[in-house]
Amino acid sequence: MSFLKTLDSNDSIKLYKYRGEDLLTKNDISGFEKKDFINVCFVDLETTGLDYNSDVIIEIGIKTISFNKNNFKEFYVSRAYESYNDTDKPLDPEVVQLTGITKDMILDKKIDWSIVEEILDFSDVAVAHNAEFDRYFLSKNIDFNISWSCSKADVDWKKRGFLNTKLELLSIWHGFFYESHRAMNDVNATIHLLAHPSYDRYPPIEELVEQSSKSHYQIINKFPYNPKLVNVIKKRRKYKYNPSDKTWRGLFRSKESIDLELEWLKKNIYNGYFTGDIVEISPENKYKL
Repeated sequence: MSFLKTLDSNDSIKLYKYRGEDLLTKNDISGFEKKDFINVCFVDLETTGLDYNSDVIIEIGIKTISFNKNNFKEFYVSRAYESYNDTDKPLDPEVVQLTGITKDMILDKKIDWSIVEEILDFSDVAVAHNAEFDRYFLSKNIDFNISWSCSKADVDWKKRGFLNTKLELLSIWHGFFYESHRAMNDVNATIHLLAHPSYDRYPPIEELVEQSSKSHYQIINKFPYNPKLVNVIKKRRKYKYNPSDKTWRGLFRSKESIDLELEWLKKNIYNGYFTGDIVEISPENKYKL
């Protein structure tokens, strides 16, 4: 485990329970200089399960924080909404146990998607701790055009000394715990983690915002079946096999990492000349299934 060094006192760690009290009041920021602020929308969904095709949303928490880009220490809650969402699909007992959400709690409740759309339209960046998951389930209900970022993947937690990216663990390592697997609780915990007061400079939220404007890149490897090459690319642990077109695909988060990877591929897979494809993924299309 890797706790913040300031937490260790006499070989003991004291945690505080975070309830999001500092994120309850919505603020009118219309009088602020827009150029000084960036509106970051945090979203979390609870669902009936993990199946992208058959499962549905049962709770949403969405909150936009307006951060002063000059220091990221000054920020305001500018939008917030949460709602249950009823479904004809039975709630799996494991989901009820994990979230505490029961059928009685969601009965006859419906998400007002027009509110969600307004919040996303107002915001500059959408953030989730597992962005691929939350983005997909949102896209089943509404259309949007906004840059996406992932607080799990777009912050270099390892470089900051944390070897696990689970939200609950990162929170504990930063000295707090919270009631997890409830949508707005997870949203508030994500905000508190990224803007944690322990960071005097370059907090995780600043890194996340920087990454949000950058494209991702996908390398698509195409080569005739060769068991030796398949074994080599498997060991690289950066690629997944796509059976539909028999390619090996990998996602990279910077142009620099692409250049390095191409050198490795030329040497180990392509005998000196790369014949695959590179696809640029715009900020608006990141984490899109």
